[in-house]
Amino acid sequence: MRPTCTHCALKHLSQASILLSESRQGYPTHLFYALGHMAEASDELVAEYPKYAALVRVERKKLEDDPDYTPDFEMLIETVDEECSVCQLEPGPPHRPARASPLSQGARRNPIAWTKCELRYPSVQRKILSCVKQLEDDPRVKSPFAVCRAGISCPPG
Repeated sequence: MRPTCTHCALKHLSQASILLSESRQGYPTHLFYALGHMAEASDELVAEYPKYAALVRVERKKLEDDPDYTPDFEMLIETVDEECSVCQLEPGPPHRPARASPLSQGARRNPIAWTKCELRYPSVQRKILSCVKQLEDDPRVKSPFAVCRAGISCPPG
């Protein structure tokens, strides 16, 4: 079973929404890509959030059974976003996902921006975020993100 990545699940759900829309605008095979991204989103969640993985799966199966069905992607994305395990979030308005604030505790955990290398290697991003999660509650560490970034490098090339 792969490690949980809520950000990856959010990405897959967003992509599924776009692909489903394209499947209804003259690209019928995009339905299968949308279904695949929904399966990936569920797989990203199953280890730590099995009830959310099951929710995504139920919506995917409804779409498989009825290609005219439209999953409630906004609800799925907001639900997963609210349970985000790798970001410190401030409360958002009702029925809207919370947003990270650079002035909040989240600034200790999240980068202002990923480097080009980190963007190219999502595995490096996951390693950095995992490291940050381990250090975030240590009062001796003022910037867990900086510490982790310094110790985790991108592959050569």
